[in-house]
Amino acid sequence: MIKTVDVAVIGTGPGGEGAAMQLAKGGRRVVVLERYGRVGGGCTYWGTIPSKALRISILQLTEALNNPAIRHLRANLKVNMSDLRRSAQTVIASQEALRKKFYERNDVEILHGNARFVDPHRLVVDESGQEIRAEQIVIASGSRPYRPTEIDFDHPRIFDSDKILDLDHRPQSMTIFGAGVVGCEYASMFR
Repeated sequence: MIKTVDVAVIGTGPGGEGAAMQLAKGGRRVVVLERYGRVGGGCTYWGTIPSKALRISILQLTEALNNPAIRHLRANLKVNMSDLRRSAQTVIASQEALRKKFYERNDVEILHGNARFVDPHRLVVDESGQEIRAEQIVIASGSRPYRPTEIDFDHPRIFDSDKILDLDHRPQSMTIFGAGVVGCEYASMFR
């Protein structure tokens, strides 16, 4: 069966979500295709939102530990990376729920799986075989960290910005390759 829409959007990150919502509010029939089992893209699960939530948790913890009223409790307080990541997971879950409501409220169907072009106006969702015909297709498939070939990203002690939040301990030392926004943000947090 072929699903016919005005616009198909590939990706549910900020770009895809923004395009889908704007088009739906403008009266267009829109379907969104998302590779992952959840909406929100990398921004929601391993990019902007988790890193900002982790950063806020670290700042709040640092502020509390430096508060003279509770400074005497510092020796007994044990907070690890898992504790900090757990607080970020709460933020992620609320963001995912919010995003799902956006799609539901605007009557935008979400199909999960890899989108593959058949021709300039047709896509197939690899996992289900669902075919979509659209007058226009928006590609908002996101970005990924730069991974120079000379660096072994399979090494257990080398992380890119998508994987650093999986770290289960605070390293004694760290070298950050790249001084862009993401690199500086992580340098500040791990400091």
